[in-house]
Amino acid sequence: MAGLLAESLVGVVDTAFLGHVGDLELASSAIASTYYFILFIVGMGFGIGTQILIARRNGEKNYGKIGGIFENSLYFICVFSAVMVIISLLFSRKILGFMLNSEDILNASMRYLNIRVFTLFFSLACVIIRSFFVGIQFTKYIGIGAFIIAGTNFVFDYLLIFGKFGFPKMGLDGAALASVIAAVAGLAYYVWIIFKKIDLAKYNLFKFMKPQWQILSQTMSLSVFTRLQNLLSMSVWFLFWIIIEKTGEKNLAASNIVRSFYMLVVCSVWAYGSTVSTLVSNAIGAKKQHYVFQIIRKVTIFSLITSIIAFIPILVSAKWIMSLYTNNMELVNIGFKALYVVGVANILSSVSWVIFSAISATGNTKIALFLESATLACYIVAVYLFTMNFPNRLEIIWQSENIYQILLGVFSVLYLRTKHWENKEI
Repeated sequence: MAGLLAESLVGVVDTAFLGHVGDLELASSAIASTYYFILFIVGMGFGIGTQILIARRNGEKNYGKIGGIFENSLYFICVFSAVMVIISLLFSRKILGFMLNSEDILNASMRYLNIRVFTLFFSLACVIIRSFFVGIQFTKYIGIGAFIIAGTNFVFDYLLIFGKFGFPKMGLDGAALASVIAAVAGLAYYVWIIFKKIDLAKYNLFKFMKPQWQILSQTMSLSVFTRLQNLLSMSVWFLFWIIIEKTGEKNLAASNIVRSFYMLVVCSVWAYGSTVSTLVSNAIGAKKQHYVFQIIRKVTIFSLITSIIAFIPILVSAKWIMSLYTNNMELVNIGFKALYVVGVANILSSVSWVIFSAISATGNTKIALFLESATLACYIVAVYLFTMNFPNRLEIIWQSENIYQILLGVFSVLYLRTKHWENKEI
């Protein structure tokens, strides 16, 4: 949870600093960062597959095979990152140009994206290392590393966006470059921790043997549906921003503030989801399937309590939260009611996402893809209808998040009750 909180703070700091630069920069960063995360999240899906597989071997006490899974995942992610960077540099302007109405937002988005995309090499390597740490239940240093990333990003955001202490004033470009520097710092720390704190011989790490296609194939088959699920999810999320962009720059900028705060409070839910995924996979690997529902129930209770606590600041001071990001009171008034909506969505997700994460942990990633696809289809229809009928009411448009969370939770519960997952082998 500490790790995800720190990573979310990176987005919060970027949004807050850019909100004090200008509405164009704030609006453009919403489009560019979401587009970047489409590329990132596909690679992250491979990391989830890696985590589930490592956790299963850890539960089996088959420690010697973990190193091969880890190293082959690193091989894959390096090649994947290179391919994504090349595709982005060659085709992103055409893709965004086809979707966006504003030429100014397009140009600003591309300036940001052409720098930020190089973060993939370092951020996705961090994903694989964190998957290894979580899979073997060694999570202590994940939070520290994430706070190093967040702290580095904060410092270089301040220096490069505003041009302080002799650094060039780069604005939006500075935010992108700061993200790259922060990712490099985080990767360096995680690598240092592996050599300092991990028993390399126990897990058969860093033998650097040639790629093993059997391991790659196994990890790919497990993660392919997770990657497709993540790609679909982020693509629909990107469409959300494209639809918002049609209603004007102000709505897009205000929504970016709402998104930034939502990503901050929802990080606890993602952490609990990662936790339940690891615990369920370990339990199944140890042939203790009867503990699965008990694990889900207990983690869900913790997740729900945390999300309810996170809702209290929204109830008390939604306008003040918005004003932290921008001095423009028009943006504050446009967006503050939507904070109440995402606060409720976070409470709903504290239940739905934990239950959904358990499905992937059982190895039934194909079912997880199917369930989320059905949910996302309903979600994007709701976004479109709400936006077309209430273009100046962000609090209504953001109600689509609540529809998403309710449906995802219902579908996940119905599947788990069938018990078709109990004997899934991976």
